[in-house]
Parts: sequence; structure tokens; C-alpha cells
Amino acid sequence: MDIFVELERRQRAAQPIRVAVVGTGFFGAGLVRRLAAMPGLTPAVAANRTPARAEAALLAAGIAPAAICRTDDLAVARAALDGGQHVATADLHLPAHLAGIEVVMEATGDVLVGATLALEAIRGGKHFVAANVETQATVGPILKVFADEAGVVYSDVAGDEPGMLKALHARCVGLGFTPIVAGNGKGVLKRYATPTTQAEFARANNLQPWLATAAADGTKLAFEMATVANATGMPPAVRGMVGPATTIQNLIADFERHGLLAHGPIVDYALGDLRGVFVIVHSDEPQFRQEFRYLKMGVGPYYLFHDPYVLVHYEAPLSAARAVLHGAATVAPGGTPVADVATFAKRALKAGERLDGIGGEHAYGLIVRADEARAEGLLPIGLASYARLTRDIARDQPVPRDAVAFEEDNLVLELRRQQDTRRGA
Repeated sequence: MDIFVELERRQRAAQPIRVAVVGTGFFGAGLVRRLAAMPGLTPAVAANRTPARAEAALLAAGIAPAAICRTDDLAVARAALDGGQHVATADLHLPAHLAGIEVVMEATGDVLVGATLALEAIRGGKHFVAANVETQATVGPILKVFADEAGVVYSDVAGDEPGMLKALHARCVGLGFTPIVAGNGKGVLKRYATPTTQAEFARANNLQPWLATAAADGTKLAFEMATVANATGMPPAVRGMVGPATTIQNLIADFERHGLLAHGPIVDYALGDLRGVFVIVHSDEPQFRQEFRYLKMGVGPYYLFHDPYVLVHYEAPLSAARAVLHGAATVAPGGTPVADVATFAKRALKAGERLDGIGGEHAYGLIVRADEARAEGLLPIGLASYARLTRDIARDQPVPRDAVAFEEDNLVLELRRQQDTRRGA
């Protein structure tokens, strides 16, 4: 059945899917607004360490002040939901323990917070849908194992590039085509961007400096494409991918000129003004080529499918609906990881420095094949902020695990150890 029809039925029956949103920054606050606007869904809980921001997100969604209960108490929150109210809370862990919440959606972008909340929701028997490729690319495979064992869904969201690209890839495969490249558009790439160089852009666009930096230096792109790689089984052709500078009109020719079509199936990206995501498929079948020529899809044997509409939180609620109504993930690890995101030095780093991790001054992340990362003992950048260097690392060189010491243990490090031990994760 069409998902929108199912949501309309939930709406008419006054049984909307009750969603908890954790993190009410740009993405999370937008998610709260869309959940309130779409039929069959409701933002039952908004959680933020600053509770006024959680409450503000609900108010901005059109929810009356009298319909909002601000509390960190589990019993009070449960009674409020039972009475038809919405809950604003500073306790990020509360939603996993609230009866009646069907899915927890997380939008913090923090690897440790994302992993902690995912595991709590899974153990609480709730679906978990995140706008957090940083966590999925670092420890998503083991979280997916735990979710499968618990009979719940672990997924990233629709509306952002990984979910869009997985959907486009699935469409191509479902139509009987052979994907050769699954790709993302990238406007600007500045490997040595820092929170200092990106401060003005971050302020102008209401972004956290680390997020603006991770987007500029390519780390965010690496996380996105590693997420797609592990969901589809398509690794990068080379370390860091190639990223030909191109246009939508010349994309196939430029990818062929760089030898990428012969490497397929792979993930890569296009540098330039191309928005959204794309899949290049291949067919040598004469009938196929004749009919696709008639359909104005090109002369072949390579054909381009393109989705330019990055709707972020406008489309993300559909992932919550798919999890609850269909028990299906939008984009999730598909088995043994084929890609990882490794740490590379932005400048000459000295022994004794504590790495600042994603979107910082010290390092950028590059997608690498998982087997190469294991063979070379490369440090995942999702773990870098917990590490102190034990030897010098030259600029643009990878940081190996044996060049760092972890100064404290935490859930992410433990999950990664389990994931690395379980090659089938």
C-alpha cells in the first residue's frame, strides 16, 4: 500500500505515529515542524540539552503552549502523552523509555550521542532513525546487528543524500538495471578548512562551526558515501574517491575519461554545480539501447539517473513512517562493511597533541576501502576526538591506530571493537 495512503488512514483514525526527536538544531527543529504538518505523524517528544530549544521547536511547529509539558520525569512525561500533550525535555535518554513512542529520530550529529541513543532505543524495542551519518559510518554495522536481533529498524533518513542515493540505487536495481556508479554532487572542496576559516559561513547560515568545516573539508562527503557504500556493497575505486569536475551534461563522459566506469560498481562524487545524487547504469542489450534512445536517455551503453531534490527534514519523516508501517530502513548497513572513513592530517601534527576530530583544526576524513583500512590499521575519524598522538604525523598522511592512545574508554570505542571483531557485522 502507498505510504501516504497509510498515513492518511492513521490520521483519520486519530492514531498518528508518535515520534520523539532528539536534537532540535537546524535539522531537528525542522523535523519537528514537518512531523506536525504531515498527516499520520506527530512530534510527541522534543529533546534538547537546552530545554527551551526543545519547547521552542514545538511552539514553532504550531503546538499551543498549553499542549506542551516540560519535564525530565518519566512518569510525568508518560502521563502527559497519555493526556494528549507533547513533551519538551532536557533528558536525551527519556524517549527510549517512554511507552507509546514508536520511533526515535536523532539529529545531533555527534558520534557518541548518536551511538548511545541508538543502543538505548534498540534495547527499548523502538525503531531508531537518525540524521547522523557520522555514527552510521563509524559503528552503524554493529548497531544494525543489534537492531535486527531486537526486531527493530536502524536507519538514516530520507531527504539527505545517503537516503536519496540508496533509494535511487534501489530503483535502478528494481527496474533491472546494473548500477556502475552511485554518486553525490559536491559544490566546494577545501581540504584544509578549519572552524576559524569557516566561522563567517557558519554564522551566516546558522550552522555549528564543526559542521560547516566538515562539509567544506570533505569529511561529511566521506561519511555520506561510506554510508551508501556499506548499504549497497559498492566501495570507492580509490582512496578519497576521484570527484571529477563536471556538469550534468558531461558527467558520463567525464567519469569515463577518468576511468571510473571501468572500475564499477563504485561510489564517487561529481565536483561542480550538480545538486543531489546520481546513478550511472550500464547495458549492452540492443533492445534496451534502442528503446532508451527513443526515450531520450542517451545512446548508451551508460545512462544517467539523477535526483536533484535534497529536501532534508521535509522528507525525513517518511523514514519514520517506513520503519513503523513497513519495518523497513531507508539506508542502513547491508552486511560486512566495504568502506570506512579514515583520519588524515590537515597540518603537521606533533606527538602529544589531542586530536579534535570531525570538523576540527587537525584532520579531515577520507573514504577508504574497508579491507585497506584494516590492513593498514587506519584510525577511523569517528574515533579521532578520543585519541592523543604518540608520534608525529606529516600533513596529508593517514593517522594509524598505532600512532594514538585513547585516554578514556566509551561506548563508541567499545562498539567499534565489537564491530571489528565481528567481520560479519
